[in-house]
Amino acid sequence: LTACTSSGGTSDFEDTAAGIEGIYRVQSHTRNDASCTPGGDSLLGGDRFAAVFSGEVLGHPYLNIVSCASAADCRDKVAASKAGEGFTIDFSFTLTGVGQNGALTGASVTSGFGDGDICREAELSTSVLTIADDSLRLEQAIKIAADYPAEDGFCSTTAAQQAAEGATCSAMEVLTATFFESL
Repeated sequence: LTACTSSGGTSDFEDTAAGIEGIYRVQSHTRNDASCTPGGDSLLGGDRFAAVFSGEVLGHPYLNIVSCASAADCRDKVAASKAGEGFTIDFSFTLTGVGQNGALTGASVTSGFGDGDICREAELSTSVLTIADDSLRLEQAIKIAADYPAEDGFCSTTAAQQAAEGATCSAMEVLTATFFESL
């Protein structure tokens, strides 16, 4: 599975992102595979907190939201991320731009999974993060790509994007959380 995010941060993005950073208590995390509307099945696992923190890759700023088991675990994951170390998560979202009304936005592509010489279940997602008082709400609209042939035995995000041309949003993931404490 390969994932990429789009970039295009601005100083407006960085200013907005800095004001959101912190540790949040997750209120809900759902995915509706039946339609592109909020609702659906709960995805809450053991991680009931989220770390929201900024970073930069190749000069492009981003805001990351990653799941954590506790406030201490959130701080450990932020430190691991900044050190370039890996860690286990239940969910992760990346935002890279500013959209309408100051909402932060992001886009991502997964390559799907290889099944012989066919790639299946590739996803193209667009995310919108809004903040109201001390709460955040992230809505991720998901397009499922048609199955596509593997290239030299590999699934790629470029081929996944091409396979999703013309697809409409068919699923939605929603995360809601309330500010808990500063990082």
